[in-house]
Amino acid sequence: MKKPKLVPTVRAAKPFFPAIRQIVKTNIQPVSRKDSTTMITRSESIERQIAKTYGTMAAGQLQSQRKQFYSYVQYPLAGSSQLNFFGQAIGNNGVTVEQTNMPVQGSFGTSSFIIKGISLKYKILDQNLAAYNGLDTNTFATEILGGLFNAGVAELTVNAKSYLQVTKPFHQLPPADGRIRTYSAGQVSVSVDVEPDVTLSSRSENKYICDPEIFIAAQQNFAFSISYPSGLVPVRATNIITSSNILYVGVVLDGIELRPVQ
Repeated sequence: MKKPKLVPTVRAAKPFFPAIRQIVKTNIQPVSRKDSTTMITRSESIERQIAKTYGTMAAGQLQSQRKQFYSYVQYPLAGSSQLNFFGQAIGNNGVTVEQTNMPVQGSFGTSSFIIKGISLKYKILDQNLAAYNGLDTNTFATEILGGLFNAGVAELTVNAKSYLQVTKPFHQLPPADGRIRTYSAGQVSVSVDVEPDVTLSSRSENKYICDPEIFIAAQQNFAFSISYPSGLVPVRATNIITSSNILYVGVVLDGIELRPVQ
């Protein structure tokens, strides 16, 4: 007689950690075959239990703190039809904390954020005041009085839905950062007065306040842009703003960050 072939018995692998095995065991539910819609395991409950025991953060618990998220981009010498902000994160393509403090591209990552105020700013390494000789090309004041800061449309979108749209945004969303102002009088020469002392509004009480506030949930995609639909606005102070003395324009979102408790 031929011996019957032995059929190997397949056994389910046991979880490596006894504690995890117990968590899984207590969350297994018997299911009737007739009810195909009933879940065999409560996966969310299992995940919360494991995260509570072994996780690096306290599941379901949040802490809040005052926070500013910012993003600066280079303004091209020839102008741009649209400037896009918050599209880069620290470390991407050489981006440093001086340009942005975004943890994730186009998202606040694991944090949620309540936007309470918005400011538009600029920065340039050297305004070269000594170069002023009465010509528009030799003073940064030209940009403030008649350049890119006097045009444009700003828009904030969350998941492709518009939540803010402002014309002449550098006027309506001013820096309002209390920057120091200096005034002087006199002349550069007999026929040339000193350079005009102008800047965007720096008074803190002029800050744009979001009312109602705008809530952006964790992992939710958002974008902020400034467009120039009427046409490109090239740099006018061409002897001040150059390829080596770059003009950066930026957006600062001021509000409350809600992040998981660790």
